[in-house]
Order: sequence, then structure tokens, then C-alpha cells
Amino acid sequence: MKEPIVYFKRYISSHPSAMLSGDKYFEITKIEGAVFFEVTKEENSKNTSYVSVGDRLTMDQAYQVSIDAHVIVEPVYPN
Repeated sequence: MKEPIVYFKRYISSHPSAMLSGDKYFEITKIEGAVFFEVTKEENSKNTSYVSVGDRLTMDQAYQVSIDAHVIVEPVYPN
């Protein structure tokens, strides 16, 4: 089976969207070969949630997705 591909937007910390969203700097823009991924809500936590296109992720959650899929990250800088 082919490995899923996930496209992220990575909001740089000085970007207004990054400032408003706390520590959730990554946004899933597109997924090929999958529908959702299971990630933990907090570091060292057993609480899990499912993320899909349009969801924002923390650095740890983005790393968890990258373990199961090929990830392409597009940086987004402030204008």
C-alpha cells in the first residue's frame, strides 16, 4: 500500500494566524491516500483525537502525523 501524503501550512510565529492560534502552527491543507490521522491531544497524554483537512496541529501532533505519512510543509510568512 502506498504511504499517505499530507500537506501542511506552517505559520511562522510572527504571522498573525500563528499569534491568534496559540501553539498550533500547522494546518492540514490536503491529504492523499487517507482521510484522518489519530494524534494525542497533549504531550504524554492518552487522550486521542482525529485530525483531518482544515485542522490545526501543534508541533508534537504534526510529528505524530509525519510518522505515519509523507509530509510536505509549506511555510507561510507574514506579508
